[in-house]
Amino acid sequence: MKGERMRLYETVFILDPKLEAEQVSEQISKVRDLITNLGGEIVKVEEGGKRKLAYEIKRNREGYYVLIVFRSDPSSIAEIERAYRLNDKVLRHIVIVATEKKKAAQTGEMSG
Repeated sequence: MKGERMRLYETVFILDPKLEAEQVSEQISKVRDLITNLGGEIVKVEEGGKRKLAYEIKRNREGYYVLIVFRSDPSSIAEIERAYRLNDKVLRHIVIVATEKKKAAQTGEMSG
């Protein structure tokens, strides 16, 4: 780990709503393991549950939302996004740089 290059990131991904609870946990574990294997550090994992989508994605009206806040080297983000694209269980994903101020202001729960 290169401590000075570590940045705070947030990733939100939407999983296929047809997945069983065990499969959802497995998908979340895959992402967590990938982040830690790339030298990252998980700060928070928050499951938002099944929610209605604003528009249909791959013939789905709902999706299972997951938020992960983590610290990582910027060079590993491309590999994380690549893994999302290759996973057919992930309907949508995004990885953004989070600010320390935003992290301090978080209440600890996804707003619904």
